[in-house]
Amino acid sequence: MKKFIFSIVIAAGMVFGLSSCEGFLDRMPTDSVVSETAMATLYDAGVVVNGLYTPLKYYTMYGSWWAYMGDMRADNIYPRQVSGTGNIFYCLDYDSEANTYFGFWNNYYNVIMRANSVIENIETLPASGAAQIAQRNDYLGQAHAIRALCYFDLARLYGYPYLKDKGASLGAVILETVASPSEARIPRKTVAETYALVQKDLETAVGLLSKQKNTGHFNYWAARLLQARVHLYKGEYANAYTCATEVINSSPYKLATYEEYLDYWGREGHDESVLELLVTVDSDIDPDGGFYTIYHNMWFDDKNAGGSVIPTRKWRNLFKDTPNDVRGQMIAFDDPVTGARQSGDYWLRKFIGNKDRVYTFRRNNPRVMRITEAYLIAAEAALETNKASDANNYLNRIRKRADPTASNVTATLDLIQLERQKEFIGEGHRFFDVMRRGGTITRDPSDPHEYAVGSGYKQSFSWDYEKVVLPISHTERLLYPELQQNPGYKD
Repeated sequence: MKKFIFSIVIAAGMVFGLSSCEGFLDRMPTDSVVSETAMATLYDAGVVVNGLYTPLKYYTMYGSWWAYMGDMRADNIYPRQVSGTGNIFYCLDYDSEANTYFGFWNNYYNVIMRANSVIENIETLPASGAAQIAQRNDYLGQAHAIRALCYFDLARLYGYPYLKDKGASLGAVILETVASPSEARIPRKTVAETYALVQKDLETAVGLLSKQKNTGHFNYWAARLLQARVHLYKGEYANAYTCATEVINSSPYKLATYEEYLDYWGREGHDESVLELLVTVDSDIDPDGGFYTIYHNMWFDDKNAGGSVIPTRKWRNLFKDTPNDVRGQMIAFDDPVTGARQSGDYWLRKFIGNKDRVYTFRRNNPRVMRITEAYLIAAEAALETNKASDANNYLNRIRKRADPTASNVTATLDLIQLERQKEFIGEGHRFFDVMRRGGTITRDPSDPHEYAVGSGYKQSFSWDYEKVVLPISHTERLLYPELQQNPGYKD
C-alpha cells in the first residue's frame, strides 16, 4: 500500500509540475505511470478515479476561474477595484502574447490525459461477480463523463457558440488515447467535432454508470443532466427535453425548498445537488487551509476575507420588485457606519461555507450541476418544441420555489433567461447562457463600479466579438504551430 500511495503522489506531482517551457502535448502523460504501477485492483482504480476530480476543485478551474468566466465576463459580478486579475476577466482584456490566461488549456488536458489512461487500462483489471463488474463499469463511466465535461468546457472557452456557425469554428485538440509525442502534434478540431466526442463519451457513460447517489462523483443522473445541457447548447431541444425531464421525474434529486434554500449552500450531498465537488481539509486544495477562491473573494464579513468581488447593481435590481424572492435575500449591504468593512458596498452572501463539516466561507463545494438546471432546461426546450404548458409548469416551479408569493406567468425565452440569471449567479452560467443563443451582454454605465479599462474594453458585446473566446497562448503556439490561433488574435 505504501508503494501504491507513493506512486500516486509522484505521478500527481509530475502532472501538476510540468515545466512552463513544455506544451501539454509534448510528452507522454505521467498518468501512464499510475495505470501501470498503481492501478492493479479495483480498489486502486477507485483511488485513481477519485484523483480525476481533484484538479477540478482548484481555483484554476471550478473552484474560482470557471465562475469568473461565466459571471464576471457577463453582467452578474465585477471586481470592486480597478486592479488585479479580476479586471482581465471583466474587461475581456486578452492579449495572446501576454500569458496562458489562467491555465485552462493545460489544466483540462491534464485531466483528459488522466481520464484517457483510466479508459485505456481499467478493463484489464480482474473483476469477479456482478458487483465487481458493476463497480468497474462505474469507474469507467466516470472517466468518460469527466472527459466529456472537460472537452465541453474547452469547446465553450476556446470555440465560438455552436449555434453561431453550427460548430464550424475551432474547438479542442481531440485525444482519446494516451498519446505519444508524434501522435500528439495534431491540429485543433472544430467545435462540432469536439461536441461529437462529448456526446459519444456521455452516451458511453450513461450505459455504465450507477443510478445510485454518489456525492462528489458522476453517476447516471449527472451524466444525463450534462447530456441535456449539451443538447441545449446545440439547439437539439427535443433531446434536451427528454434528458432533463428524465432527471426531474426519475432521479433521486429534488429541489431545495424555499425554507431550505439559504442553508442549502452550506449542506453537503443535499438532494438539490446532482454533481458537486467535495472540498475538505484533506483534499489537497490549499495546504495553508485557506482554499483561496471566488468564495473567499466574494465574502466580506470577516477580517480575513478577500472582499474583492461583488454582485452588479444590474443583478441586484432583478429583485427590486420581488422582496420575497429568497435569492434576493442573499444580498447583504455593508453599511458605511456599522458594516464590517465600512465600504458601503453590497455583497453576495450565497456561498456560506460547508456547515456540515464546520467550515467557514473559505471552503464551499462547487456545484457543477443542480436539479434546478434540469427544470430550466426543460422549460426552454419545451418552449422550443411547442410544449407551452410544460414550459409554463417547469418555469413556474422554479419561480415559486424562490418566491411562494409569485404569480404564475406564461413562459417566454426572456423570462427563462431571467430566471437563470437570478438562480445561477456565482456558478458560471450567465456568459455562456447569453452567448449560446446569440444574445448581447450589456453592462450598466451608471453603476458606480462600472468602468472602462484597456483599449479593447466593450460595454456591450455579442458572439461576433472575437474576445468571447480565449486565445491560444503564444507559448503553446511556439511549441506547437499546429494549434491554430483563434480569429482576431495575433498569430
